[in-house]
Amino acid sequence: MSASLIINARDSLRWHQRLFSDASTVLMWGAWLKLWLPVLSSIAWALGYGALSRIAPAKLLSAGSAHEIERYALALVGASGTLLLWNRLPSVRVRAAEVQSVGDYARHFELPEDEILAGRATSVCVVHHDEGGRIVRVERRTA
Repeated sequence: MSASLIINARDSLRWHQRLFSDASTVLMWGAWLKLWLPVLSSIAWALGYGALSRIAPAKLLSAGSAHEIERYALALVGASGTLLLWNRLPSVRVRAAEVQSVGDYARHFELPEDEILAGRATSVCVVHHDEGGRIVRVERRTA
């Protein structure tokens, strides 16, 4: 079993689902990079004139109107915040299950504790059910 926290289930998707996933990923990366374009072009321009030039800070500030710079900054911060919230979303929805004791399992499934412990200790374990789906017996087998 892999120790990676990333679940890669691409093999279970159909071709059109993979195509949609790849296309939306490319689109989102393109939008993300486009948000950085004014910042990167200003940095490239400043490096072209030298960092200590007196003209460079004025050119950076006058690269566009104040409204455009504010709009780009807001879009960049908004996209970053959205990605951070999106990253936190699964951890908010999914909670780790409580660790239960063998006694809790035995009471829930109405089985003796030693039968559950013996089933855990073997490499092959067959669980028998009745017609209603309740566990009747745990059978141990040698591999």
